[in-house]
Amino acid sequence: MPILSIDSSSGYSNILIMGDNFNVIAETISGFHENHSVLIFKQIDAMLSKTCIKLNDLNGIVVSLGPGSFTGVRVSLTIAKTLSYTLGLNIIGLGSLFVCAYPFFKNNLGSKYIVAVKDAIKNRYYASAFMLKNGNFTPYLKIGQFNLEELKSFISGLGSAPILVYGYNQKDRYKRVKSELKEIGSLNPFDLIKIPYYAAKHALESGIKNDLKYAEGLSPYYVYSEGPF
Repeated sequence: MPILSIDSSSGYSNILIMGDNFNVIAETISGFHENHSVLIFKQIDAMLSKTCIKLNDLNGIVVSLGPGSFTGVRVSLTIAKTLSYTLGLNIIGLGSLFVCAYPFFKNNLGSKYIVAVKDAIKNRYYASAFMLKNGNFTPYLKIGQFNLEELKSFISGLGSAPILVYGYNQKDRYKRVKSELKEIGSLNPFDLIKIPYYAAKHALESGIKNDLKYAEGLSPYYVYSEGPF
């Protein structure tokens, strides 16, 4: 049965429906910084109408918790929770940095760590580290905010050369950050538009549990915090 995947943490309102075989049944992407609170319902309705899928046909919902646009995340998380409670749908929330790192874990390039980075505000960066051990992919350091020098120090402090991933929504930003970090390693690009796809893929591979108490605990990563609140 299909699942619905929603992300509005990175400037776009991106929603897709994925089937059991990881096939994208439908996808819609808004313009940059459009009104998410208005668009998401319209996007979902348009996709369902186009595919003739009903809300009751969905097997679950995946939603991005950020970090990123706090307003965008709140909107998409509220909609996801509402659909979950109303329809009794399974739900899972994933951090956007986890999703950025996920495909590089799947392609296991032999490094011990993956560091995922994306833009924050005022020339700062969100970053989180994940450890690869015995075939598992686990958080090594909670999400934090860093300026450029702090970020370089953090990455260098991991010791063995980690896989570096930069989540971008504008290609010129990727080129700039790649240049800034070239002295400490090669930077792999991750287009943030792909978050709903890889979030849905992870959910299907790991399973979504129907736990309403878990849904109650889902909250955004606030722009100034090191984790959800």
